[in-house]
Amino acid sequence: MKKLLYVALLAIGVIILMAPPAMAQEEKPFTLHGEIRFRGEYDKNASDLNDKTDDQGSFWPYRVRIAAEGRFSKNVSGWIEFQNAGVGGNTGASNVGNFGIPSNVRTGSDFVGLAGNNAELYQGNITIDHLWWKNFSARLGRQEIVAGNELMLGDLDFYAGLTHDGMVGNFKFKKGTVMLIATRPVQGGVDTIGAAFQPPDQINMTGGGFSGYIASTTNFYGAYTNWDIPLGTLDLYALDLKTHGGSSTFDFDVLTLGARWGRDIENKNGLFWNVEYAKQSGDADGSAGCTGNCKAKGNVGEGWIGWNFKMGKNNHRFYGRIEEASGDDDGTDGDEKGFIPMFGDFHNRMGHGDWFQLAGSPTALTGGIGDLGIQGLAVGWNGRFGDKHELGAEFWQYTADKKDVAGNDKIGTAIDAWYGYNYNKNLTFTAALSQLSPDDTLKDFSGGLDDKVVRIYGNARLRF
Repeated sequence: MKKLLYVALLAIGVIILMAPPAMAQEEKPFTLHGEIRFRGEYDKNASDLNDKTDDQGSFWPYRVRIAAEGRFSKNVSGWIEFQNAGVGGNTGASNVGNFGIPSNVRTGSDFVGLAGNNAELYQGNITIDHLWWKNFSARLGRQEIVAGNELMLGDLDFYAGLTHDGMVGNFKFKKGTVMLIATRPVQGGVDTIGAAFQPPDQINMTGGGFSGYIASTTNFYGAYTNWDIPLGTLDLYALDLKTHGGSSTFDFDVLTLGARWGRDIENKNGLFWNVEYAKQSGDADGSAGCTGNCKAKGNVGEGWIGWNFKMGKNNHRFYGRIEEASGDDDGTDGDEKGFIPMFGDFHNRMGHGDWFQLAGSPTALTGGIGDLGIQGLAVGWNGRFGDKHELGAEFWQYTADKKDVAGNDKIGTAIDAWYGYNYNKNLTFTAALSQLSPDDTLKDFSGGLDDKVVRIYGNARLRF
């Protein structure tokens, strides 16, 4: 029923676009935007690191979305976007493995996941410019929030996307911007379906059938600033993820303070870099198996540095990368030293295979390695040939931040290669191969298995 409702609303929206209201007879106030993306994937040994079991296979994730941007006056605009994301030939599966729909998308009773074929309101918001002050704008509703290098705030556009429900305010200054965030990732305490259509006397205020930690309401507040400095750009931010209420016996209130300094160049010779570090504090009860009055003490960091060579119409970039998220090898000491991720984009953050994420619990390979954290080191080359072709290769080495009970911290190594082709400004093709060779830590959690893990994909994306 919900799928039919979304599709019906989408159809009504398209009809409205074709017949603008009387208030805008002279000029059509809407612009259509959209995306059609199909990707073919082949994965091998991602579930058990064992060549002797048949866990290899291919599947076809897709994402189709359509958006209407409306400008109703000089200072008021709206954005309505629906999407359908799933797997070709699959109408009801709840899981497509490690490389399907990410687990940290919006949750709640109004969201059934995207592993099947499901339509949803992906974005719906109103933007008001020059609200109160000429340099301030506010966006209300469901929206993507992207900032910096997307370590903390990203859109997960390689997968099925990530949006927030709430408000974002932006102050624009001559040398920078200040973004204020107030969103609600999870609504607890009410029946979130009934609350949208019923008066107060008929709304269930006891959690809507949820219980425990999931029943709690989660709020996300923050300030993210970006500044132009004499050499590059500087980001400073404070982000607070807070869970409370429900029938849980613990609270979760983690503050993440961080900074990023970066400089990128193209079509000229020179040095480029990106350095970011964030530290966490607050209450982390219930995270990563921590019990009692746990204090958040995790941290995360990443660094890129390289040189861009311009050769005619081509650019060659040689670089080194480091990615690190802290872990915790003692869950009984009252501290959660593992980094708790916010809402960042993890695709290609630690390689094209997406085997690992920057988190205290960094992977689901072999069922996970616990809250050991991770460090990834890489060297790479990226060649951009005119505006049509791109080639690249990277070598990665992964180690755990903390040693496992057997005293091992070597996770493995990976080799990545990729190719991109811009058919035109709207249509692009990409293909990538990533092969992971497991080491001692993964072997310890897989019962000694260490066969190579492979991911191959080809992606076609049309945007308009």
